[in-house]
Parts: sequence; structure tokens; C-alpha cells
Amino acid sequence: MTERLLIKALSGGKNMKIITLNGKKMTKMPSALGKLPGLKTLVLQNNLIPKVCPELRTLTQFQDLKLREFYCEGNPLFLQQPVISTQRENVWSLQEITSRFVMNQLAENNPFLMDGIERYPQVRSMISQGKTCAMCGQHFITVWLDCVRFVSPPKDWKISKNLQLVPLRVLICSYKCFTQRDPNLFGIAQV
Repeated sequence: MTERLLIKALSGGKNMKIITLNGKKMTKMPSALGKLPGLKTLVLQNNLIPKVCPELRTLTQFQDLKLREFYCEGNPLFLQQPVISTQRENVWSLQEITSRFVMNQLAENNPFLMDGIERYPQVRSMISQGKTCAMCGQHFITVWLDCVRFVSPPKDWKISKNLQLVPLRVLICSYKCFTQRDPNLFGIAQV
């Protein structure tokens, strides 16, 4: 039945704006979606899709796709299986240690460093890439761990009513900060 609906959608060609394949027990995304450059809304909710199709992921066939709405809730796209992490000693480069010190001193308006930074554009360029740790508030250059926190979406977003949480990227500077996180903050790991 899904294939029949997709063939019907493909017959609409470039004019097809909305495809709804909600709850069709699909196990993969149809790769033929790349043949619909006029597609604006794609609804694949409540299926069994474990991963995004290569055409969507690599955008090789979707460069002209102007998709505005994509609903994929109710699919096992994100496995929520905890992974045990082992503590690794933080060994930072001299450049990282120095950058952290300089950025944190600049945040405190250290006049000596503020004057010195004006004379070294390379240092200014390097510390402009600095980030702030979500846990301790200290500045750093090298991301120790990418994390995600799930938050309620803003009311002005046009999303499915079933979507109650959206992932928000959070950066952590060290294992010490990761161990002090709140229970709603999750580390992202390649497994």
C-alpha cells in the first residue's frame, strides 16, 4: 500500500507539495523522495524507520528540495540506550590551557590581557572560536563532549502536536563537568 501511495505521489511529479505516509509500518524512507523537488511537507510519523535514507542524509539528490516541514515522530530514529562512559584523564595541549586561561581572564576584564590581546591578531582569532561550558560557565576551545538536552519547543514553532521535546545542543568542557550534569543532559557517543 505504501508503494502504491508513493507511486501516486511520484505521478504528481514536480508539483507534489505534501506526502503523508503516517503509520504505514514502513521500515525505511523511500529513496524516491529525491525525485520530488517541489515537496514542501513530508509526514513519516509512527512508522518503523530506524535511520534516514542516504538521499536525505547526504543531500546528494536533495539539493533542490525545499522541504519546510518534516514530521518523523514515533520512529526509532534515536535509540535511547544508555552507554556507560569511562573517565579519561583530561590532557589538554598547552594551546588549550593558555586559551582557557586567557579567555577566562578576559571575561573578568583583566586590563593587562585586554591591552596585550590588541597586539596579537592570531590570538584574537583563536579565542574568538571559544565556547562556554554549559555546566561551569568557563571558556574553552576544544569541545570535550557534545551533549544534548531535551527541551519543550517554543510555542511559535509549527510542529506536530505530538512532539513534546526537541534536542538542544550543549557543550561540555571536561569530564568533571559531565559528572556534575543534571539528569536531563545526555552525552552523544558514536557506538
